[in-house]
Amino acid sequence: MKTKKQKVLEDHKKVGSKFIPPMAQLGMTEVSYVNQIFPEMVWMGLINQREGVRTGIKVVEFMAKRSNDIKASEKHINFSLASSYRELGEEQKTQIIADLKKENFFSIIQQSLAPLTCLYDDFPMAFIGPPSEYISRDTLIKALKTCISKCINKYEQPGMILQATVIYIRAIVGGLVFSKDVEVPDLNKIIKDFDSEEGQSSASLVRAMIMSEYMPLGEKKSDSWGRSFWNQGYKLDKCHFPWGKNE
Repeated sequence: MKTKKQKVLEDHKKVGSKFIPPMAQLGMTEVSYVNQIFPEMVWMGLINQREGVRTGIKVVEFMAKRSNDIKASEKHINFSLASSYRELGEEQKTQIIADLKKENFFSIIQQSLAPLTCLYDDFPMAFIGPPSEYISRDTLIKALKTCISKCINKYEQPGMILQATVIYIRAIVGGLVFSKDVEVPDLNKIIKDFDSEEGQSSASLVRAMIMSEYMPLGEKKSDSWGRSFWNQGYKLDKCHFPWGKNE
């Protein structure tokens, strides 16, 4: 009879004294939600915090769709992830800004992202620029800390809304197709009925999908923004977060 430990490790490959998990055997490296994924989504959290979830998702959807259209790449790029904007050229960035202004979204996103555009050296969406009016450093840091505290727990609703938005953006630009035998998460339940059985089931599915979104098989995604976000953040202010089960 197999022991509990043997059952847990039975799908791992033993190399020397180490046990290699299935994803690593396929060439997929382990991803940290806090260290790598969260920094990619924090910009959306700042918009939601300032404008509310309904407007926040509307702004992110518009920006992601236009970026996808302008980039016109055969390879799908999920523009809900901050680092994806490094794929745009200068003319394309200029076009995005012009389109945001036409829809009266430019001021919203400029104000919301001020903590990142003003405090960080290499924010991938820095082309948005700082707001025209002055905002104190203390105010910017406070806004960022509040957003991080609310959204960093991947199991709670604010963090789940960011994860669901990533999946939603991929779906609306045609980068996500479900087969008939696959359970599809109800993203609306995560926003409107989070504590229900359907809401929690959808949240669980999204959490599993978000890891695949960040590290597609055969492609090593850069985590330079994630490292930079936290390294610069620690210099800005000492933050204490409930890490708990976030990894």
